[in-house]
Amino acid sequence: MKPKNYLLPYSCKKVGMWMFLPFAALCICALLDVKLPDIEVPWIGLGDNFFYHGTANLVAEVTMTGFLVSLSLIALSREKDEDEMTGQIRMQSFVWSLWFTSFVLALGILFVMGLIFLDFVLAAIYLFYIVYILKFNLTMRSVRRELK
Repeated sequence: MKPKNYLLPYSCKKVGMWMFLPFAALCICALLDVKLPDIEVPWIGLGDNFFYHGTANLVAEVTMTGFLVSLSLIALSREKDEDEMTGQIRMQSFVWSLWFTSFVLALGILFVMGLIFLDFVLAAIYLFYIVYILKFNLTMRSVRRELK
């Protein structure tokens, strides 16, 4: 029985790559406190008193969501030449990324204090995806080079 493959088609990786550049630039601008346009919209969500009803900056919400979606599309899409070895490299990259992100988070919990900790945690959300994508693609590149 063939195991179920939950990866997205390869074309989703291309879409994710196109989305990545503008959303990454906007996220970096937000982290560096570059003034982005404020588009306030009515918003309902979770807050201090369980439910929050007020306004939210639509640019910030769309930027962070777009960045997460682009990283997910890149990380969770098939390769053109997907095989058993690619699956093994995926798993190794996943575990390696989990260990690395856990180590960085532990250091952050111990040594990052004050309000900057919120920025650190926000950036750490995306760290796992970024490290996984880098590790997977670098390993795949070296394996492809060896097979030539």
